[in-house]
Formats: sequence, structure tokens, C-alpha cells
Amino acid sequence: MALGDFLFPHLDLKLVIAHSFEVDIEAKKDKSSKEYQDLAARASFSKSDFQKLGIKEGGSVSIKSKAGQVVVSGFIDERLENGIASVPRGPWALSLVAVPTDGSPPKMHGIEVTATKTDGKVTSLDSLLEGP
Repeated sequence: MALGDFLFPHLDLKLVIAHSFEVDIEAKKDKSSKEYQDLAARASFSKSDFQKLGIKEGGSVSIKSKAGQVVVSGFIDERLENGIASVPRGPWALSLVAVPTDGSPPKMHGIEVTATKTDGKVTSLDSLLEGP
């Protein structure tokens, strides 16, 4: 194991983009609010995967897919199985979704991602809206 792997552990996971009533309610109020961004810019992991990443509740985790990369806050969700991460539907999750060129709907679950502990700040909504 390289020193970087020790300092910034990573896991290959399957991502599920989940529907969240809390996120939807805050989005209807004000998508630019801190409350909305705190709820939407998060990822949940099984307790075991969370511990393997070595982050603290609310700590920063980078999630990278073939389509993009975001930094979100990490949390434990005891309902999740090992190997699965969940991000609520919103700009952070959608930044990880590849848009098919054949007109088929985008894949919203089972997306292959790598989660990595990071010291970086959560990706801002403004930077997501700016695009690449």
C-alpha cells in the first residue's frame, strides 16, 4: 500500500442516486440556500465502508465516475449494504451521471464510482452550474 493510499483511502463502489423528500422540500424553498446544499451535497455509505474510507461523519469525500467528480460530505447509513454509496438526486449526483448519446435514459443506479477521503472542500453549487 502506497503512502497516498494510507492518507487518502479509496473504495470502488456502486452509486445509487436516491430520491430524498428533504432535498426536494428545500429545493422548492431555495436551491441556493445552505440547507439545500448541505442536504444535497452528501453521500451515504455502509458503516463498514465509511470506516474503510477513514472519514468522520460530515467529512469530505471525493466521488469520481467516468462522467465527473464531486466532493461531498460523507455520512453513515446503516441501511446500505457494503459496496454501495448513495447520493440524493440533485446537481452533485447528476454531475456523476453519463448522458447517453443514443437517446436512452441515463443510468441512475449501479454507477461505478471511486470514493476517496479528501481534505478538499465540498464542491460548490456555483462551480457545478458553471460546467466544465
